[in-house]
Amino acid sequence: MKKILFFFVVVLGVFLYYFLNDSYRYSLEAKAYFELGEYEKAEKLANKAYELDKYNRMAFTIITQTKIAQTWKKFIKDSNNYLFDIESISNKEIITKADKIRIKMMLEVIMGEYKNLPHSKLLDKELEKKAKKNYIKAKELYYGIFKKAS
Repeated sequence: MKKILFFFVVVLGVFLYYFLNDSYRYSLEAKAYFELGEYEKAEKLANKAYELDKYNRMAFTIITQTKIAQTWKKFIKDSNNYLFDIESISNKEIITKADKIRIKMMLEVIMGEYKNLPHSKLLDKELEKKAKKNYIKAKELYYGIFKKAS
């Protein structure tokens, strides 16, 4: 009975510490936003938590992970734009040499940026799938168009 009471008191103490400590409360809220994919809000709250307590490892981790996730989101957005531009160029009746060079450069940028993306075990798998899908599409286009002509 004493062990159960002691365990309950310890758990309650830990809970109250995290709940009443602003730094940890902000970092828990930031973690929730991070899990929901709202990286900007998560980063703001984590920075706020980290400013209050420089030893708050959860806040530091969230700050680091949101930057990584935002890099992946930016890659997906940019590669979607490049692929859209490539599609609109390829739908032209006449594709000039300048258009071909532009397409080649956009595909090379997509492939190069994908290889340089920072990796993390905490990264949302959906972001990884979307980024990889765009990379594979760009790689297939590149080797289908430009390596055949070589």
